[in-house]
Amino acid sequence: MTTNQTDTVREKTMYPLGLATVVRVLSRRPVPSPEKLGRKGTLVKIKKDSKYFGLHPEAAGVGEVIGSKEEEVGWAYVQFPTGYKNRYRIGLPLAQDGTCDLELTEEETEKFAMAIYGGQFMEFCVIGFAVEPGDMLKLSRDPLSVVDVEKGVASGSIAFVAQALDGDMALVDFQGNRKTVFAGKFAGKLEPSGKVVLDASGTVIIGNFGLEDDSFSVDQATQVSWDDICGQEEAKNRFMDALEKPIRYPEHYQFFGKKQPSGVLLYGPPGCSKTMFGKAIFSSITATCAAKGAKASQGFILVSGPEILDKYVGVPEATIRHIFARARKFFEKTGIRPVIFLDEAESILAKRDSGISSDVLRTIVPAFLAEMQGVRQSGAIVILATNKPESLDYAAIREGRIDVKLRIGRPDRKAAREIFLKNMKNVPISETTTSDKLADTFAEELFSEKRVIYEIQREGAAGENTTVHFTLADIVSGAMVPVVVEEAKRLALERELSKPQATEGVRPEDVVSGVESIYRQSFASDHNEALRDFTHDFVDSIRGVKKLTQAQL
Repeated sequence: MTTNQTDTVREKTMYPLGLATVVRVLSRRPVPSPEKLGRKGTLVKIKKDSKYFGLHPEAAGVGEVIGSKEEEVGWAYVQFPTGYKNRYRIGLPLAQDGTCDLELTEEETEKFAMAIYGGQFMEFCVIGFAVEPGDMLKLSRDPLSVVDVEKGVASGSIAFVAQALDGDMALVDFQGNRKTVFAGKFAGKLEPSGKVVLDASGTVIIGNFGLEDDSFSVDQATQVSWDDICGQEEAKNRFMDALEKPIRYPEHYQFFGKKQPSGVLLYGPPGCSKTMFGKAIFSSITATCAAKGAKASQGFILVSGPEILDKYVGVPEATIRHIFARARKFFEKTGIRPVIFLDEAESILAKRDSGISSDVLRTIVPAFLAEMQGVRQSGAIVILATNKPESLDYAAIREGRIDVKLRIGRPDRKAAREIFLKNMKNVPISETTTSDKLADTFAEELFSEKRVIYEIQREGAAGENTTVHFTLADIVSGAMVPVVVEEAKRLALERELSKPQATEGVRPEDVVSGVESIYRQSFASDHNEALRDFTHDFVDSIRGVKKLTQAQL
């Protein structure tokens, strides 16, 4: 590059550069004008209708224009690979009657980029640059020309493919609207309901996640097995019926014509193992996928209801279609039934026209139901997890869509004891006791009738008033147990800190204090739903409910 050229480039790029997004790359042969044909370095060949065609064998093939003479207006000299050179007419209108002997070769094809600049479509010559749709052209201001190219980065707004159109166009759902965009370098590679990234102008696709993106996926095995869930035997068996037994005993299922469930409703009080079931299901899917060499994160789609909601109407519906399309593709590819686990299902599937749901849900619920209608064809098992089954729209949980309804109840004394022992693994205990004795102490204290939260006055059959106690045992959950264990460990640690070295572990009194701490904390919360379940069978005879203000020891 000469000094003058360097100065020109420096002058062009010293000011702020304009940016244009490439939507198409075009190649076309330029118009064979006299100016182009007479330009030094242009590659040409003799036209078949020229009087010079075939006249000299040395002039066959492609030649290069090497210049012209000032006194020979309308002529250009061409040199061929054989070394032969001669002059030829270039079609100048005022010379030689405008006759032209030359034409441009395919090597002279020029490359242009159609790009968006300032909200308008413009064409830029990009000869010498490697350009593809989605790239950014850096433009000098005066004259407006390309000085550099920045490769496209998949950073922009998310959209979902509605339909791949002919050519390099696509129909996408973007921020609640359906619009046509340029597919760019992903033309022919887009999948219906696939997730894509649009550039800043929202006009061209610059990234394609398709149906195998990792959103709503669990990356690592949770190492939770069915045995880790204490109690809940019926629920565990029903899930194994749906996920594992059809793979272990395909002939038996075929013999009986047994259909696998397409949907399961998992409901019950908070903290009672619904999340544990989700982890165990993922572990089961992981084991099945490992045996077939499939990717487990694509076979278990974990969705929290609020994650689907969006400020733009139409985006949640597109997300739902994307989720089911992912499940459908996974089943077609692997033959393994994927699981769509929807936690907090009431947030998007609440009853319509009941005052519970918002106007947004009037479109989300039908979209979800439409996808569930074809869930058997997709092979997916839809699991709805909720603490409020009464809030769900009936159409979402009716037979045919949700075949199995499982209540995950509160742990009883035996189950709570087992959960306690699992949480006490690797926890040091005092030599004066054993793990079993600590578990017995825990269960006794947790289910003690002395830990009263509400006093309920009810009228008996003979008209007399009786008092019924609502106790800590009536709000027990699996999530409560680790909290008690952590509190017992804290108390034991505080005691041992006074010694040069810790020598004694958890004592029974630490466990009792842990339960007492949970009991006192329970007074800070309302337990309306648990109270409603507790009084369900005698609600008509209730004469008064009193919440205690001090823990009863």
